[in-house]
Amino acid sequence: MIRQELGKLQKPITLKVFIDKKNDLESKETSSILKMYEENSEGKLRFEINPLNEYNNSLYKYQIDRVPTIIMNDAEGNECIRYFAIPQGSEVKPFIQTLQILSGRKNYFEEALKENLSNIKASIIKVMVTKSCAYCPELVNMVSQFALGSSGKIKAEIIDILENPDIGNMYDIVTVPYIVINNSDPLIGLIKPNELLERLLEN
Repeated sequence: MIRQELGKLQKPITLKVFIDKKNDLESKETSSILKMYEENSEGKLRFEINPLNEYNNSLYKYQIDRVPTIIMNDAEGNECIRYFAIPQGSEVKPFIQTLQILSGRKNYFEEALKENLSNIKASIIKVMVTKSCAYCPELVNMVSQFALGSSGKIKAEIIDILENPDIGNMYDIVTVPYIVINNSDPLIGLIKPNELLERLLEN
C-alpha cells in the first residue's frame, strides 16, 4: 500500500528530521522506518536527518525541543506541519496523503481557506493522536490540508501522546483525537471542516 501510494507523488520532496543519536534504539527505529518510506518512493521522497547536538545550528533555527521531529514545508518554504510522531499504524495513511499534497495533488480546502485567510490570525493547531485511534487519520488529513493551504499562516503539530506523554498529561487527555488551537478550549473527537474553519475565525 505504501509503495502504491508513494508512487503517486508528482515531484520530489525533502523533509527535515531531527533525531537523538544518543538514544540508539529510538534512533535506529526511526531511521529504519524513514528508510522504508524512501525506498518505496521511486526516489521522490528524501529525509534530511539532523542529529541532536550542540553544533547543529538547525536546532536553534527550528526551535527543536523534542525528538524525533519531522518538519514539512510548503512549496514557498513556509513551515506548515510538525510531526512529533513517527508515521506508523493508523498514522501512515494521513502522512502519505499529506506527502501527496506537498507533491502537487489537489488540496480540497485551499480555496475556502484563501477566501477567509485575511480573517484568520496566525494559528497553531495541535492534534493529539495515538497509532490505534480509528478517527485520528481523517482529522490529521484535514488539519494538514488546512495548514498546507494557508501560506504559512496556520501551523499544525501532529502529536502522538503515547510517544509524548508529558503533552498528554499537560492537557489531561483521556480520549483522542483532541485538538487545541492557540491554547483555546479543546475540540474533542471527530469534527467537520466547517467547524474547524469557524473555530479558526473565532480565535
